[in-house]
Amino acid sequence: MKEINVQDAVGHALVHDIVRIVIGEVKDTPFRRGHVITEADVPKLLDLGKEHIYVMEPEDEGFLHEEDVARALYTIAKGDHMHDGPMAQGKIEAIADVDGLLKVDVDKLYAINSIGELTIVTKLNNTPVKAGDKIAGMRCIPLLLEEQQITEAQKICGPILTIKPFVRKTMGIVTTGSEVFEGRINDAFTPIIEERCAEFGVKKIAHEIVTDNTDDIVAAIDKVKAAGADIIFCTGGMSVDPDDLTPGAIKRYADRVVTYGLPVLPGSMVCIAYCADGTPILGVPGGVLFSKPTAFDEIVPRLIADDAITKEDCIALGHGGFLG
Repeated sequence: MKEINVQDAVGHALVHDIVRIVIGEVKDTPFRRGHVITEADVPKLLDLGKEHIYVMEPEDEGFLHEEDVARALYTIAKGDHMHDGPMAQGKIEAIADVDGLLKVDVDKLYAINSIGELTIVTKLNNTPVKAGDKIAGMRCIPLLLEEQQITEAQKICGPILTIKPFVRKTMGIVTTGSEVFEGRINDAFTPIIEERCAEFGVKKIAHEIVTDNTDDIVAAIDKVKAAGADIIFCTGGMSVDPDDLTPGAIKRYADRVVTYGLPVLPGSMVCIAYCADGTPILGVPGGVLFSKPTAFDEIVPRLIADDAITKEDCIALGHGGFLG
């Protein structure tokens, strides 16, 4: 690029946006890339502290402008259910098209950000997002970047970002406890589960209250599943006391138990299991009654998005799993 005095810049096109910042009042972009400078623009540019501007030169061949780099990075990173926002100050953002679970390929993200001066910044992997949310931003550090850096980045097969829509829309709840079954106390779990799942578009279609009896719990799970529940929650009896029978009942009914217990606090007494057809069953920890967030809030968005959970995923939750 070549630097020229702003007074000599009339007729030249800007090669980058020029930002105006007045602390506490305004931040905008009065001059955009490509704007052809006029005589009337000169005092305005001087007021912004721009005594010089830069123009492209032939020796800049082999370099990409920051906006072209940002667009290339978006193309590399983008996955399903998102679109790009408007270009601003050399940066472009990815925006969610649907309510769902953001998946980030952290290894690929690290690889891209390790190349020279390329930058992709995302929300955390497994973050619930809503349509219209900004989920990531892409840019490079300099105004002009060696094209070779993008060529290298393009060798890393994408996508880096994907949104998995929330697809499970109906739930069944099995409430365990003779004290609830006999009407001695109110069921405190169900309204909390309904409230926390409502933001993901999930509605209760079946609810069974049973005594502390394994056969009854198994039968109740089968009943709410037969009613068409996409996801099943079992509450009560989830601790390690001898009369806490819910985990055993889930294990008897489910085709596969992923885990009983998570390295997450509060709410570590969680059971995650799947029926043969993939319907998830979640044994809900007692901590849900007293705290938010808990392990419940970490796991449920993934189950509703039909994002398969493995034992390895559960173990990895220990990093950042202390929710306070």
